[in-house]
Amino acid sequence: KAAFIQMKEEDLDDAAVDAKMEEAMLETQAAMLEAEAARWKKEVDAKYEQAQKLAAAKQVLKAAFIQMKEEDLDDSAVDAAMDEAMLETQAAMLEAEAARWKKDVDTKYEQAQKIAAAKKV
Repeated sequence: KAAFIQMKEEDLDDAAVDAKMEEAMLETQAAMLEAEAARWKKEVDAKYEQAQKLAAAKQVLKAAFIQMKEEDLDDSAVDAAMDEAMLETQAAMLEAEAARWKKDVDTKYEQAQKIAAAKKV
């Protein structure tokens, strides 16, 4: 009976060590996911800022284009229209990319939160 009790206590000790190791692994995973989410957020913020700058440049070009069109549509006005179209395309692409990155960051953040919650259980 004493040997059986000792074996059960050793099993409990092993289970406690396993639980501690799993907890440490979850903490490491959570920290890595949080760091990755922070990096992604920084990149998304940079892409968003780029998109904002392009949108502002587009407005400047649009105003210049309207003024040139009023004076007379010449070759430089056509070039400005092409530049505007290119900037609009770039801005739309950056906004779409920023939206994808934001979704990825949100997903990584949720994963980090779930791991952190699992660690606390």
